[in-house]
Amino acid sequence: MEYCVATFPCLHDALECEKTLKELDFKFQLIPVPREISSSCGLAVRFAPELLQEFKETVSKYQLSVDEIHTLKEKQNKKSLLNLLNS
Repeated sequence: MEYCVATFPCLHDALECEKTLKELDFKFQLIPVPREISSSCGLAVRFAPELLQEFKETVSKYQLSVDEIHTLKEKQNKKSLLNLLNS
């Protein structure tokens, strides 16, 4: 399974993004930042790769602060970082 994960500069930015995405009925999950991305604690937004363009447009339109967007692939309970997309 492949999915995208967006990280944020701070907790406040993650919560602001969560609020906006909920209001727009965007399909996502708020998750802890995966260890493959960072060893620090924090929150990230997980969403399907086919929603990447819509996510980027939403970030731009609502001036949300996103640090990075990653694509991860999960296979047999192992995650691998595929690439980093500029936000």
